Amino acid sequence: MKYEITDDSGGPTLFLRDQLTFDDREVFEGVIDKLLARKRPRVAVDLSALDYMDSAGLGMLLTLRDHAERAGADVVLRRPRSEVRELLDLACFGTLFTIEHG
Repeated sequence: MKYEITDDSGGPTLFLRDQLTFDDREVFEGVIDKLLARKRPRVAVDLSALDYMDSAGLGMLLTLRDHAERAGADVVLRRPRSEVRELLDLACFGTLFTIEHG
């Protein structure tokens, strides 16, 4: 997993690149802390450059959502690529997250 966090008026955006897999779980926990330390009501995760995600990656997104809810923030998933979008659809993540496809 490669990532970058940017801030704008709508809140922080986490840009994920390459892959999000089981091997990334420890790093991702640190990323969650960095995102939520900004204390904003909305956090976005841009998936447009994420090529692959396994079931552990889905779990990491759920962990982010749970931590964000406790911090009073919403999580929005943005622009998933086709393979990642299919996985999100299969896991019914549209019922758990706002997913922006545009």
